Amino acid sequence: MAISKERKNQLMVWADDVIRHSGIYDETKNEIVSDSYNGQIAAFSVSVALSGLKPAMALYYSGKGSSDVDKKEIIKLLAAMYSKEIGSQKSADAFFQQVIGASGSELAGLQKKIIEYGIALKLAVRTFKFKGHE
Repeated sequence: MAISKERKNQLMVWADDVIRHSGIYDETKNEIVSDSYNGQIAAFSVSVALSGLKPAMALYYSGKGSSDVDKKEIIKLLAAMYSKEIGSQKSADAFFQQVIGASGSELAGLQKKIIEYGIALKLAVRTFKFKGHE
């Protein structure tokens, strides 16, 4: 099922806002702190498609891995997007536990939303300047 234009627009507004209020954004310099976040955000939805939601969430929740940035920041961005969706604050830890504990239709619904969030974040992050890039 296609995403409506209104939903796409709302997701982009949320994505821009959560990036600006996250640990990956340096407000004083008006830039993303590492260009590696561009790749990590882009790779998240692919990870979900290839490995499934729970393994992708676990990989990113675990932190750095082989990356030079903290992948858990991506989970924090997704949790912030979900918080905007539900209208109440959900921490990255609580969001992760909800996803890991979900099954059936709840898991399918979360996966659909999280993929939408990942795509919106991927598009929104590319509108920012990255540290060391003009």
